Amino acid sequence: MDYKLGHVCHIEIAGGDLAKSKDFYGKLFNWTFKPMNETYEFFDAGNAMGALDTDARPSHDGTILVLYCDDIDAKLGEIEKAGGKSIKGKTEIPGHNACYAYFEDPAGNRMGIYATAK
Repeated sequence: MDYKLGHVCHIEIAGGDLAKSKDFYGKLFNWTFKPMNETYEFFDAGNAMGALDTDARPSHDGTILVLYCDDIDAKLGEIEKAGGKSIKGKTEIPGHNACYAYFEDPAGNRMGIYATAK
């Protein structure tokens, strides 16, 4: 990888229960995983990489990762069935032909999803 000033090179997410977090992101967003040790596991989201870290504390404050999906309503349903929680339903982004929503993952992190309008 050829990093330049300002490029995002790694993302760390509070992992909570690693097995639950891996199952959640693997099933819902097709992430793959590679363990480093019992508290830190690398993920590959296809266009970005990072790690789940069980030593970090989940949060609703601060930075939010927003993940692409095709259908926000359907994905929120899948998220809830997989142990997550919808915390802000589908919301239109005026002038952008797109929508977003927020959810809480099984570890307790606030995350977002984004889709273009159909």
